Amino acid sequence: MPQGGPLRVLLVKTSSMGDIVQALPVVHDILERYPDADIEWLLEPGYADLVRAHPGVNRVLPVAWRAWWRHPLAAQTRRQWRQLRAELAARPFDAVIDLQGLCKSALLARLATGTRFGWKGRACREPAAAWLYDRRMRAPAFDTLAAVRRYRNLCAWALGYQPEGEPVYGLRPQARRPEWLDGQGPFAVLLSATARDEKLWPEAHWIELGRRLRARGLALVLAWGSEPERARAERIAAGIVAAVQSPQAPAVRVAPRLLGLGEWMQVFAAAALVVGVDTGLSFLAAAVDRPVVGIYTATSPAQVGIQSRSPHRNLGEIGQPPGVEQVLQASLDMLAADAARGPA
Repeated sequence: MPQGGPLRVLLVKTSSMGDIVQALPVVHDILERYPDADIEWLLEPGYADLVRAHPGVNRVLPVAWRAWWRHPLAAQTRRQWRQLRAELAARPFDAVIDLQGLCKSALLARLATGTRFGWKGRACREPAAAWLYDRRMRAPAFDTLAAVRRYRNLCAWALGYQPEGEPVYGLRPQARRPEWLDGQGPFAVLLSATARDEKLWPEAHWIELGRRLRARGLALVLAWGSEPERARAERIAAGIVAAVQSPQAPAVRVAPRLLGLGEWMQVFAAAALVVGVDTGLSFLAAAVDRPVVGIYTATSPAQVGIQSRSPHRNLGEIGQPPGVEQVLQASLDMLAADAARGPA
């Protein structure tokens, strides 16, 4: 496929965090087939550090689409738009692959010089986007196939190879126990927050799960991303501590500040276990090779379930949230599976 020299690929996947994490395995797939490939990625600035952490991505191109949309006539918007157009037009690509399937991402792909690849018709999240591609892949409707598999299939079709094996995310951050977590023993991270309220798991369930995990010697860390989420995490932490008030019990800590993605990758890499709802941080924890239990209440793991080579379990379904005992047993199973596989 390359027209002299290494294969040059532009991946367009601008957001959201979970979707970007689930798209990361395509980088490993491409490099398995084309070891010298030059891979660039177009995405929102807030997720740039996440993709920069992958050694197989040579260049990250931040595109502040959300800010541009809010202020389309601002001088800064016009300047950044012209700069992006010039950068993309100056370097031809062998393939420009839109993994987003939206009209906005297809428009961004059109700015690049090279053959644009995407899905056909209803396989796109917005079917009108398909008209902006040069080549279109037939596939099931976008919500009928797991996201990781969709992304891997599209890149494989565009570049002429077959994706093989479990997804490889390629993130290997240095494990770092947070300084604000007391003690030296193993700890679990509880991801109780998500942008959509219908995807939440009841606070009482988190408190009972935390109490049971703490009784088994695990310290606990609770994450948050907004002030309401922080308040919720603090209520859950207080409930867990109230169940067993002993100076010998493992620590329960709410993250003291809003951590960046790079910091969370290090914390996850040091954790013994991560339990989370359907949120981007749950996928990120699996991507750094840690045991994860995913809790699904309003989305289906058939479409957005965690896929990883590391120990993981997806529990629940739309309208059928798992119970505490089910999540606890899965957590213990994941801890045992991780211990059995030994050091990475």
